[in-house]
Amino acid sequence: MPAKKIKFIAGFAVIAVSLLLLVFTSSQQLSMYYFTVTELEAREIDFVDKRIKLAGKVVPGSIKQIDGNRTVEFLIWEPLEKDTFSEKRSVRYSGIVPDTFRDESDVVLEGKTNPDGVFVAETLLAKCPSKYESKSYEEIKDSYK
Repeated sequence: MPAKKIKFIAGFAVIAVSLLLLVFTSSQQLSMYYFTVTELEAREIDFVDKRIKLAGKVVPGSIKQIDGNRTVEFLIWEPLEKDTFSEKRSVRYSGIVPDTFRDESDVVLEGKTNPDGVFVAETLLAKCPSKYESKSYEEIKDSYK
């Protein structure tokens, strides 16, 4: 085989292996379990120090600013039925806090549960309040009466 052809095959193999490695590592980072507070309580031991997404509602009066507003600690819980909530989960987040983050906000967090049981969030997403959701057809129809 000519040396030029061997170099081409070797170069192609290096590029192919690099692309496969890139796809494999990025897919592992993107695939995360998504839990509610109740679901995490049931399987917490399996997911200590593993990156997950956690959804819940901020417990009123639980938000505490630390480190000159750079770190926030708060509690979340999950509404189960009317006036019934799950156990509370302690959360610590360092970073820029969204404007929509406040008491009773629905939040989605990405991070890890540490051995103390505190969820250390790397990402904090606060869902928009329901006042921004569109009205149903019945609500619009009733508003014209």
